[in-house]
Amino acid sequence: MQNTETHTKSLSEPRSRYRLTPLGEQMSRLPIDPKVARILIAAKKHDCMAEILVIVSALSIQDPRERPLEAREAANKAHERFHDKQSDFLAYLNIWDSFQRERDKGLSNKQLLQWCHQYFLSHLRMREWRELHRQLAEIAVEMGLVSKENAFRVRSLPSSVRPQNAPQLMPRRERQATHSENAGDQDLSAKLKQKQLDKKHHRAGIRAAKEAGYEQIHRALLTGLIANVGMKSPDGNDYTGARGSRFHLFPASALFKAKPKWVMAAELTETSKLYARDVAEIKPEWIEQEAPHLVRYHYFEPHWEQKRGEVVAAERVTLYGLTVLPRRPVAYGKVAPEEARELFIRGALVAQEADIQTAFFVHNKKLIKEISDLEHKSRRQDVLVDDEILFEFYNQRLPHSVVKTADGWQDGRPGINLPLDTPEDNGGLTPAAPASHGGGQQPVDRAFMPDTNRAVAQTPSGINARPTPSEKPLPLADIRTFQAWLKTAERDNPRLLFLSKEDLMQHAAAHITEEQFPKFWHTADGKFTLGYRFEPHHPLDGVTLTLPLTSLNRIAAAELEWLVPGMLREKIQLLIKALPKQIRRICVPVPEFTTKFLESRPKHSEAVIPQLARFIAKTAGDMRVLEQINLDDWAAFKLPEHCYFNIRVIDDGGQELACGRVLHELQQQLGQAAAVTFRDNTQEFERDNVTSWDIGTLPESIKFARGKQQLTGYLGLQKEKNGHIALRLFDTPEAARQAHRQGIIELMKLQLKEHVKDLNKGLQGFTQAAMLLKHIPADTLREDLTQAVCDRAFIGDDELPRSEKAFKEQIKRARSRLPAVKEAVSRYLQDTATAYAELNGKLGRHPLTHLLRARLEKLLYAGFASQTPWPQWPRLPVYLKAMTLRMEKYSSNPARDQAREADIQELEQMWREKTDSLVKQGLPVSDGLAGFRWQIEELRVSLFAQELKTPYPVSVKRLGKEWELRIIQ
Repeated sequence: MQNTETHTKSLSEPRSRYRLTPLGEQMSRLPIDPKVARILIAAKKHDCMAEILVIVSALSIQDPRERPLEAREAANKAHERFHDKQSDFLAYLNIWDSFQRERDKGLSNKQLLQWCHQYFLSHLRMREWRELHRQLAEIAVEMGLVSKENAFRVRSLPSSVRPQNAPQLMPRRERQATHSENAGDQDLSAKLKQKQLDKKHHRAGIRAAKEAGYEQIHRALLTGLIANVGMKSPDGNDYTGARGSRFHLFPASALFKAKPKWVMAAELTETSKLYARDVAEIKPEWIEQEAPHLVRYHYFEPHWEQKRGEVVAAERVTLYGLTVLPRRPVAYGKVAPEEARELFIRGALVAQEADIQTAFFVHNKKLIKEISDLEHKSRRQDVLVDDEILFEFYNQRLPHSVVKTADGWQDGRPGINLPLDTPEDNGGLTPAAPASHGGGQQPVDRAFMPDTNRAVAQTPSGINARPTPSEKPLPLADIRTFQAWLKTAERDNPRLLFLSKEDLMQHAAAHITEEQFPKFWHTADGKFTLGYRFEPHHPLDGVTLTLPLTSLNRIAAAELEWLVPGMLREKIQLLIKALPKQIRRICVPVPEFTTKFLESRPKHSEAVIPQLARFIAKTAGDMRVLEQINLDDWAAFKLPEHCYFNIRVIDDGGQELACGRVLHELQQQLGQAAAVTFRDNTQEFERDNVTSWDIGTLPESIKFARGKQQLTGYLGLQKEKNGHIALRLFDTPEAARQAHRQGIIELMKLQLKEHVKDLNKGLQGFTQAAMLLKHIPADTLREDLTQAVCDRAFIGDDELPRSEKAFKEQIKRARSRLPAVKEAVSRYLQDTATAYAELNGKLGRHPLTHLLRARLEKLLYAGFASQTPWPQWPRLPVYLKAMTLRMEKYSSNPARDQAREADIQELEQMWREKTDSLVKQGLPVSDGLAGFRWQIEELRVSLFAQELKTPYPVSVKRLGKEWELRIIQ
């Protein structure tokens, strides 16, 4: 099916094998070489008989140009004046015209001999040429190919045959010279200038005349020299000719250096190589137009083309094995109607790759899409029938061909090929090539078949007679013919081509319900479209959630893990299969275990894996099973792509901004844009430059409309980059809460200007502490301490105020707490700085120096004051003292120190990986996970400086158990 059949069609089926065509009969009456006869007949068609008579008579004699060995260079130089850059044939015209001009000057025979000798021309051959030309002209006139007036070029018309009324024209160059000489009133310089101008115009006129007649002359020559065409080889300087021959251009040719792509030669001569003599540049399309009876047509890659609305194939035209036209699109219905009809049905109707605005096509397309959606949802390809059944449905109802009648388009004769044209011009004999049909992987080969749209020649009655246009059968291979037939067919049966569900479905697919595979994903912001696709390895395989940019930050990653009910069971089973074998045994049989887990009503607001792990432990009756499950490795296990939502983020205009299956990556990429877009239409809720609480009561959330969406926003104060305070609407409560805390602190600073001004001067003992903590710039340390004091004194652990009354009460509490907080921070700072100085003074060449300096950088860094939780402030000096004691104890047992450090490093590594993972995913770090870091610091105190004591019991085993049971859950 892909490359069609192999068969050959001839233009006609002749009654006898060797029957002369009208052209052949005309050629037989000419008593000259058949090639010359064919060229002369073509010259009549192209209206260039005068030029062709000169050229063919020159080709029939020995070349009049002489090239004696002793004067080869001089001869070549003399002959250059006759050369033409495109054609050696036109050189004969140039010689003829030059010789005639000399004769028209009235030169004597001796003077003509001298002129011929000057330009290395044979006077004897010139006379022979003129005599042969005269004879050919008389034959052409006698046979009616040309009139006497047009048989001779104007310059060469002899008085014996020149019409009595013909004007006595002199050569154009002579007339121009006379015009210049008649300007007697001009001086010599002006005369010379005018003469040069006349000569220039004369040459331009000759050039224009040659260009105008170039195609006509060479197309006529091509009909007789068709076997001597050639195409330049892409990898060499030789040419590929008919039947695989290889030849070179003769060095004396004017085209030897240019080497055009396509050439035609008067003859091919075998010497040391096969040379082409007397060549001219041609265009390959002339070959098909002048010799359609000799070219063969090969068809390959037939296919339905939606843009053209028809079945199209690529056509290659060859001449004696030489590719004339490598590829062009043609309507395949004219070549192989049956196969074109099948491709039309498969492409336009079965594959629905057509723009048909009819009731049956719209109905069938909608029905197929509905059933195809069921397949995509169930991820099974056993619901919709295959294409062969659809093809048979249309194949049984569509005719093989149609005929236009008075009553409309009716069924034609099935399985019949289109009648072929009778040749107008087939070169004399019509070979009777029998049609052979094969099965096929070869391209279709059509010999002697012109375009069926050409005009039909007059043929004898009963021989290849073609039907009238109203009776001509046409194949159903294009939209126009199909729609014309359909109008008539639907008059009798309006639902002739309508499909039904019974025609399309292999089984009922009752389990594919909207509850299992919903059309929308419901959130607080509304419902978002879900799309399903079953195509493994495709970027959209699985279920796609189309999400507006404004809602990107408001979607929880945990909720997306639960997919849709119809796809969740497979995902859970794959997760269970990813567990170690000893854990997987608890879940056998997996389908029943999956059902029990889903019936336990897990929370869809929380992640799947922790809940599934707890259910496995509960099923086993031993919660210690949780210790055997590495939840991080389990979560990192890569499931097939369709087990994750594909999130497609769009803007307000519906244009896709990004697409991916990892929510936090999309939020990192577009989160800022989503927050800005969320606020675009909320200016009614926002205010700039807030300096006092005159904004009324701030609700926790507020609903507003954005297009067709009902969104929920969260109000809060925010410190802007310019230092001003503004009321803003946020897209998530977490973002609103974090910004509001800083906004409240900044607004309280404005109300407590004097207190803040005093605080900015520095805490008690600040100068001495800053000198000890010299690795932190003093200004940075001051600002950091001020922020830490304000955060603790102004807010602390209190609820954030959201009304004017609550704000004023918070200011009162801040005034009363501020002195105590200042005093505490000052004391903690001095103790920390002193402990740091003591430790720093002992660091040097100690083996622990590198390790402890790294620990100091994580405890005391620029910004540590505002980042350290308030309960940990009094413990900072203790952590530093513990490092000092560790250095003192190290030398007594270095191995023990290293072993304890290894245990701590393992816990710290787990904490760091978990924290980094949450940050990358855009998920909040829980208070328990954040506090685990400080428990590790207490563990260092317990292991390396136990005499300093810890506020609660702590050990490696305790922290390991807490990590498994409390932090991960």
